[in-house]
Amino acid sequence: MKNITAALLVAAIFLVYSCGDGSVESRNDTITDTLSDTGQINDTTRIRFRKLVAALPVPFDILRKFSGAKLPFRKELLLKPEAVSLLPDAKAQAIHLGIFGADIAYLISQSKLSDAGPYLGSVRRLSDLIVIPTAFDAATMKRFEANKNRKDSMQHLVNASYKRIDSTLQGNDRLILATLVIYGGWIESLYITTKHIGDEPQNEKNKVLYDMLAIQQPYMENINGLLATFPDDSTCAQLSRETIALKKDFPTGNISPGDFSAKLAILRDRL
Repeated sequence: MKNITAALLVAAIFLVYSCGDGSVESRNDTITDTLSDTGQINDTTRIRFRKLVAALPVPFDILRKFSGAKLPFRKELLLKPEAVSLLPDAKAQAIHLGIFGADIAYLISQSKLSDAGPYLGSVRRLSDLIVIPTAFDAATMKRFEANKNRKDSMQHLVNASYKRIDSTLQGNDRLILATLVIYGGWIESLYITTKHIGDEPQNEKNKVLYDMLAIQQPYMENINGLLATFPDDSTCAQLSRETIALKKDFPTGNISPGDFSAKLAILRDRL
């Protein structure tokens, strides 16, 4: 699934092992949480899930356009990696797996690979907490280390790691967690884009950002469709309501996304 694979992990891979993995008790709690929804999944849900995901954009493809825009790097927009320790359950962890993925995609686009280490550590810890430790096994880590200065190679390795995450989630019918990873990556890429625009109307300098924003609008329906696939899940239901409300304020044309960006930031900060 391209959306989960697209948004993550490069450089400074030796730092990945520096983050703790949590206690045995927390792991067991997480395993129970992540597997508790499997009884809801049927063939119709699986088919609907895959169709909606296939119609969604790739966050990395959106954020890498920053490379050509020559925009200033704004590290303050990124979520702090230490936020991992505050996440209460597997659903919050899945959302932040997506958020940190988009943050790392932004770091890649801005050639800030030396800043990626703490984010890599957080992503490794999150993938472990939601019971996908094989996404970052010893062999993969060696390949990351060997290619940490090669952007194209690193992107390939990132995609391979997240395909493993995706196949694990789907293979165990943990589609709710897969949806939340996608949602986190999408909301973060949208947040970064609107924050770079600010209150400025469209001009020659920021046109690429407005183009990036315009790409996102048609996909809000698909994002909400993913969330609405699981109406009995309280987290998905709440995010669906908030996404519908957000869609009503989506800026069009040359209108500044200032008000929309402010509401988006409130939603993102609550995740």
